[in-house]
Amino acid sequence: MIKNDYEVKYPLDAVSIEKFSELLGKPEAAVRKMIINNKLPVVELTDPEAAAARVGERWVVISEFNRRVLEAYYNRPAEERDAWLKWLGL
Repeated sequence: MIKNDYEVKYPLDAVSIEKFSELLGKPEAAVRKMIINNKLPVVELTDPEAAAARVGERWVVISEFNRRVLEAYYNRPAEERDAWLKWLGL
């Protein structure tokens, strides 16, 4: 098996709620609840011809989600963040 066989790359910066729940391994209901509670970065897509219409779709912005995850990771205390290095003996 080579690296490209298991490395997942997305050319998109945002995906539908259904796809994001699949990528995250969470039920769609959980992802929708996270969106309602402002826990996920989303972009709301509407029909430009119907400006007064309600939101048509919400897509989760993967690049912003990844940035926030990394920021949370690096804000952890170093001993917690680097604990896996000790486990590896490095």
